[in-house]
Amino acid sequence: MQNHTKALYTVAIEVAKSPGEVFDHILYDVAKFWPEEFDGESSKLNDEFIFTTGGDSHYSKNRVVELVPYKKVVWLVTESLRKTDNFDWTGTKMIFELTPKGNRSRLEFTYDGIVLEGEYERLVQICDMVIKERLYNFINSTE
Repeated sequence: MQNHTKALYTVAIEVAKSPGEVFDHILYDVAKFWPEEFDGESSKLNDEFIFTTGGDSHYSKNRVVELVPYKKVVWLVTESLRKTDNFDWTGTKMIFELTPKGNRSRLEFTYDGIVLEGEYERLVQICDMVIKERLYNFINSTE
């Protein structure tokens, strides 16, 4: 049996875009900034989508469980499996929250869920890479 723990990690970025623009990227452009293969829809409440890596060696089925236009989106992991070690993070929430800052927007992303013992630093690195690099660069490269 694996040792795992509940983890909470928040990372934030600020961009020179309106909350509406940033919100639309989160809803409609997941495949353009998320580092895994994306299949499904993520733009409406109860939409379901799947992330996979390496065929199906890393699998995560998710549902949009909260959607407040231009303010908040919450994804819930409803099924998950990392085949290399049978790690399951089902029940984890990924929370995107937007706050206007003048002519800019602040986006906070929070991972609220399960992490394997000894993998918290890996979680931090992955969240930082997805939000501070991939999403930040994608948002700033769009007109």
